[in-house]
Amino acid sequence: MTTRMSNPHYTPEISCKVTVVNFTVVEKGLEEQCLGLVIKSEQPSLETQKNEKLTTIATGRATIMELEDKILMRLVESEVNLLEDEQLVGTLQLSKETSDTVKSDIESAENILRRINDQREVYRITGRKASVIFFVLADLCKIDPMYQFSLDWYLKLFEKSIQDSKEPPSQDR
Repeated sequence: MTTRMSNPHYTPEISCKVTVVNFTVVEKGLEEQCLGLVIKSEQPSLETQKNEKLTTIATGRATIMELEDKILMRLVESEVNLLEDEQLVGTLQLSKETSDTVKSDIESAENILRRINDQREVYRITGRKASVIFFVLADLCKIDPMYQFSLDWYLKLFEKSIQDSKEPPSQDR
């Protein structure tokens, strides 16, 4: 079931039978997406490093969750006194060491990510303006239905405009 309504309201009977997935483009999300395209063009290593750190953080958090689940499983399956269960004690010890290592990795990745985000802020205005322009274009369909533009088309146009742009003239004269 699809609808063009931005915030549909259904009866409780229908709501419990369907899952509402909202594919609406939000200005802040589009700003981040355009910012990513600008950074990828201007400083590709910065965007690559950001993505790597985000992956490191997600992997680290998943590892910690796995360790916690493993400990809980051992606690549930343990049939003897907890202090006498050598396998549980070994798992706890290994989990603590691994958890400490993963937490320090996550902490360093988050620090690096903060620095990367500070460097990305230089280009924030470009992403913001690109986002605003898309929403202006999207509103043109209210004037005439002929003016309908897809997000995919706009992002390709934005990327092409970045590639075609010239370096600003130097101020050395």
